[in-house]
Amino acid sequence: WLPAAEALLGMIIFHLPSPVKAQGYRFSNLYEGPLDDKYAKGIQECDPNGPLMLYISKMVPTNDKGRFYAFGRVFSGKVKSGQKVRIMGPNFVPGEEND
Repeated sequence: WLPAAEALLGMIIFHLPSPVKAQGYRFSNLYEGPLDDKYAKGIQECDPNGPLMLYISKMVPTNDKGRFYAFGRVFSGKVKSGQKVRIMGPNFVPGEEND
């Protein structure tokens, strides 16, 4: 038997499109803002130099108050360990302070 991790990685590599290719046609489903702004363009082009846009799928609290370990996917820009980011929840409304 193949180890599950190796089999899964192989399937991803050989059967899924690259993020650069896939985001070109999926970006309109990933972003709800204007499709011609810098954020949409960054996502569409999978631009490492574009504005930081990422999807966080899991957050785990650390021992430090207000700090979390986050697991997610970067769609545009670059993120590094220790960087402060604003997480917008599912009820986020542009222009409002709280979500």
